[in-house]
Amino acid sequence: MRCAQFRTALSARLDGEPTGLPGARLDRHVARCAGCRVWLERAEQLRGRVRASAAEGPSVEWSARLLSGLGAQGAGGGQAPDGPGAEER
Repeated sequence: MRCAQFRTALSARLDGEPTGLPGARLDRHVARCAGCRVWLERAEQLRGRVRASAAEGPSVEWSARLLSGLGAQGAGGGQAPDGPGAEER
């Protein structure tokens, strides 16, 4: 089995999805494979950062741009104010 297959299973495990492999087999591979161990550490760090960002929510600026864009679409514009063709209006 190639590392890519183990990494797919590890990604599934991080997401709480079925891995398709026994957990003990995954753990043994990670213990023996430095590349997959580093990959897993980075994936766990990324997951932590994403969760922290999600807990904070979107910035005020991002929310304002979204609401502005939705308002323009609702008014029949069909595109966000800074989207393609904005200079033509």
